[in-house]
Amino acid sequence: MVRHRSRRTPRSGTRVSGLFIQLLTTEWTTESRGSPGAQRRNATPAAWVLPDAWSGAEDSAFLLHQVYFSEQRRFLPREWTQVRSRAFVEVEAFHIERSAEGARVLLDHGQMGTPGRLEWSGSSRGERHEELFRLRPGEWARGVYNERIPYWETGHWGYCKHVLNVGLLRDAPLDVFVRTAPKTEVLRQFVSRQRGSVAPRAHGPRESSVVS
Repeated sequence: MVRHRSRRTPRSGTRVSGLFIQLLTTEWTTESRGSPGAQRRNATPAAWVLPDAWSGAEDSAFLLHQVYFSEQRRFLPREWTQVRSRAFVEVEAFHIERSAEGARVLLDHGQMGTPGRLEWSGSSRGERHEELFRLRPGEWARGVYNERIPYWETGHWGYCKHVLNVGLLRDAPLDVFVRTAPKTEVLRQFVSRQRGSVAPRAHGPRESSVVS
C-alpha cells in the first residue's frame, strides 16, 4: 500500500497558536477508479504536518495551509501557505469565520461540483449553507466532502475529495492534526450512482453517508 507522509519533521519544541485552516484536496479521473491508481488515490492522508511559516502573523489572521494531490502528478503532494486577514475565509465550498465562542465552519452547497445539488447527504438538504461545526479555543475539527466536476474541454468527468482540518490552536505542536483526534468529523459525500436525496447516518461524533 502506498502511504504519503509529510517530508518535514516538526521542529523539536515548536508550538503554534492561532486559527489554522488546512485543506487537503485529491483530484482524479476514471483512470484512477481501479488499481493501481485507486491504491495511490486512497492512500492520500486526511492530515499533514503544519509548516512553520507564519511567524509575525496577526492574532486575527486566518492561517491557510493547502496540500494538493492529483492523478496527473501521480498523487505526489504539492503544498503552499497563505495568511488572510479578513472577516471570513472561503476555500473550495468551505466557509470559515470567527464567532463569539471562537470559530465556526459552514458548507456552501452552491459551490459544490455539479450535478448533485439535490443529492448531497445531510440534514440541510435544500439549504445553500449548512453549519458543520463550531470551535472553542484549543479545539480542532474536520469536514470532508467529495464532488464530481465536468471537464468541459474534454467532455469527461473528474472527481475531488476535500478534507478540511480547522483548529483554533493554543500552544499546539505542528503535527497536531496528525497525532490527535478531531473534536468532530463531518462527511458530506455525493452519491454518484443514485438519484434523489440520501439519508444521513450518524456514528458518534462523525456524521456520514453511504457512497456508491
